Amino acid sequence: MKKIIFTALLGVTTVTGQLFAQKTPTPQILKSHKDISLFTKLKGETVTPISLFNGKNFNGWYTYTDKYGKNNDVEKAFRIEDGVMRFDGESMGYLCTKQTFKNYYLRVVFRWGEKKYPPRKDSKRDSGVLYHFSTSAADKVWPTSIECQIQEDDCGDYWCIGTTADSPNQIENNGLKRIIRTENFETSDWNTIEIICIDDKSEHYVNGHLVNNAYNLSQTKGKILLQLECAEVFYKTVEMLPLK
Repeated sequence: MKKIIFTALLGVTTVTGQLFAQKTPTPQILKSHKDISLFTKLKGETVTPISLFNGKNFNGWYTYTDKYGKNNDVEKAFRIEDGVMRFDGESMGYLCTKQTFKNYYLRVVFRWGEKKYPPRKDSKRDSGVLYHFSTSAADKVWPTSIECQIQEDDCGDYWCIGTTADSPNQIENNGLKRIIRTENFETSDWNTIEIICIDDKSEHYVNGHLVNNAYNLSQTKGKILLQLECAEVFYKTVEMLPLK
């Protein structure tokens, strides 16, 4: 891999990313998408994904936990083992990008670990990909953003955290808007989450299946974070493509 400086990428003035030397086929969900005409940066049958995780360190990211705050990972809850992120700790928190992004395709690959801690000890394992987290919003549990839920049997749900969005499947839950995914496609091994964000719309895919979508998103750009919620979880891929 070699380091490239991308200018005006995804609404960011300058961002440093890792560029795969080998191109890959354009994801099928993009090639066959009904709004492909809007994806003006998507060219040809192959693409070169930008990896936000280099497999070696957390360059381009920062940590936050409810107990210890920003970049103060006393518990060593965020680690890298054999090129894979391992989140394991008794705090609530997240790993967050330093840069903001807009109009992109995001691919995240995860699987569950075995450990759980209170209040998750007797509950489902839980994590999530939160996006459109504004740089003007405060770091906290949980910050103003849109969540693609990663929870056992609920992968692909939306949670609107201090934000709003519209969808036929929306309900209110503890004062937050939740949009229920249509089907469960989670497996017991590695799972692939794909998120398409274009203007004020987004879509959630689980293992290649469209399970949710929303429009009129009140927040359309921001940082991306991966949650730690008192349950062990592994992330091995975090990569994106600019779409517009």
